[in-house]
Amino acid sequence: MGAESQQGIPAKDGKGAPLLGDHEAAEVQTRFWRNWWTSLRLAVSMVGLLVSSVGNTVFFKKMTNSMPNYGFYLTQISTVIYVPMFMALAGPPAFTKLHINLLPKYAVMAIFDGLSGTLMVLGGVHTGGTLQVMLGQAIIPVTMFMSAIMVGKRYHLLQYTGAAVIVLGLVLAKAVCGSSDTDDVAIFNLIFFMGLVPSAMSSVYKELAFRSFAGDLDVNVIQFWVSFFQIFTNLAGMPIYTLDVLGPQKVPLNDMVQESIGGNRCLLYREDQIVDHCGLAGQKTCDHCEFAWTAVLGYLFFNASFNIFTMLVIKYGSAALCFLVSTLRMPLSAVAFSCPLIMGARAVQPKMSDFVSLGVILTGLVTYRYGGQLQHRRQLEPCSSFSFRRSPSMWFSPSSWSSPNGVVNGTRRRWKFMPMFVAGNLGLQPDFVLVPTVENKYRSPERIRSDMYRRLGVAVPD
Repeated sequence: MGAESQQGIPAKDGKGAPLLGDHEAAEVQTRFWRNWWTSLRLAVSMVGLLVSSVGNTVFFKKMTNSMPNYGFYLTQISTVIYVPMFMALAGPPAFTKLHINLLPKYAVMAIFDGLSGTLMVLGGVHTGGTLQVMLGQAIIPVTMFMSAIMVGKRYHLLQYTGAAVIVLGLVLAKAVCGSSDTDDVAIFNLIFFMGLVPSAMSSVYKELAFRSFAGDLDVNVIQFWVSFFQIFTNLAGMPIYTLDVLGPQKVPLNDMVQESIGGNRCLLYREDQIVDHCGLAGQKTCDHCEFAWTAVLGYLFFNASFNIFTMLVIKYGSAALCFLVSTLRMPLSAVAFSCPLIMGARAVQPKMSDFVSLGVILTGLVTYRYGGQLQHRRQLEPCSSFSFRRSPSMWFSPSSWSSPNGVVNGTRRRWKFMPMFVAGNLGLQPDFVLVPTVENKYRSPERIRSDMYRRLGVAVPD
């Protein structure tokens, strides 16, 4: 009877023997709590990403509202702050394992990112918050266009349809319905939109830059050198502020140093520098330095949080969830810009035309995302003529893939889309870079045995 009880047959006392032994039951319970903890962390990270992405968008506008005459200063300070942070994250390898031949590639990335930040900050001064949110969605068709030109990437028909619907929504928002924000100026709206072009080019270039590199790369080393070079890109972009099309916002080149000093006094000492002959048509925008430090620190905080939560969502989930959150950010940001509690006197109540435009753009976004899923399934088909490579620009999860002829001397080159920080601009979409890693192809007998047990879902015997 004792032998029968161990097989699950009822014993004399009426109780059945346990179906799992103590060790197996402990494994199941441990697996349950581990999955629960992972799901909880993912949920918290997604909520944090949504809140920080909306806060990043809102405080970007509040920052340019408070310091409208110090675009160069704002662009530079939002870049410089990341240099020591990335240096600390990268550590000594930032210099000891530096590949000199990669410095030009880091510089090209910095040029794209720096130019994008310069144009967005400059154009954001006279581009309403809701319009910024809507124009920002044009990053999708612009990236598609750049991907088709630079890498010959093909998309699903629904992705093209979604991009066309997004463009239609933007046309409705600006050309047909007009803006509900009286501070909108067409030339500055155009400058803000132009900032999307280098941003899209940066995203595509980061998929191409290291394809011919045979070593192993640390993403923190990349971020350090890109942010370092971006400081000099911002300096080289100073002539942009001297263009006549800027009207009263034009800053002569020989006044740039004085403008930076004024920006420093506005931020640190809350002293308005431009208070006379400002605020009217044909005049500069008046300073609002009293709460400039809260706006700037708020933007820096939410920008850093946005980047950190992006990495956490990818770690515990996938890049697809990041793009899903970025879709939800648009309507929530529009609501935030209309809330007096958040925007104060600069709150703008949206018109019905704004809701129509937002609805059209949101429909385009959903169509584009769904098309990305269908494209992914098409690539997984055995008879597919597409090369199997997941790309964040098509709403695929960042994942490793083996390059052709990637095995050399017992090692296999693999590639990963790694998330990068977005410094100095609005952070319209999660940013990724395609980096190579080197792994050992051959496994020891112990490793093969361990992997087999793990795939079977059982504990590895001692």
